[in-house]
Amino acid sequence: PNAHMTPVDFDVEFAAFQKEFDEYCDELDFLSYQLYPKVFKDFYTHWQKYGEVSQLPTKAFFYALEQDEEVFVEIGRGKHIIVKMLYISEPNEDGLRKVHFDLNGQSRVIEVKDLAFNVTKVSNQKAEGDHQIGSPLQGRLAEVKVKAGDVIKDNQALFVIEAMKMETTVSAPKAGTVKKVQLAAGSMVEQDDLVIEME
Repeated sequence: PNAHMTPVDFDVEFAAFQKEFDEYCDELDFLSYQLYPKVFKDFYTHWQKYGEVSQLPTKAFFYALEQDEEVFVEIGRGKHIIVKMLYISEPNEDGLRKVHFDLNGQSRVIEVKDLAFNVTKVSNQKAEGDHQIGSPLQGRLAEVKVKAGDVIKDNQALFVIEAMKMETTVSAPKAGTVKKVQLAAGSMVEQDDLVIEME
């Protein structure tokens, strides 16, 4: 491959490589990047997301654990963990499954997104930026106190969220004009769902 590559200034480009990726990436990683940049980037992204998976037994990595199956994982010299799969729940409406397992004899539960599950739950647009006002918590939009075109004052009440039999009034952070009311009263909202858009 070297016959087809442009010359590499190792001192300059290796420093830039470590700055872009990780200071712990060594010269072997740098050579891998020079020869196969896309392959290395894919590997690095996987490593950043999942950690050092090379320590996992091959069968567990590719096919996951069966119920009541136990694996021994060495995570470093003299350091190991024992993982036993207990139970995986059915996916909820968000496509999340609860995975129950023992880690060195201690019961743990984590939520994992089932990418194969077809999520049918309607999700609302999230509030972004200073001109969009979202719900501060999950609940029901009990009342919307403004409509499009209304000129409002600083700290004026905009809408009311009902959650756990308590009501929370959301007020305007500053004066302005209502551009659009995104959700109607009675809608179920998640945290940060967009309710009011200001001009």
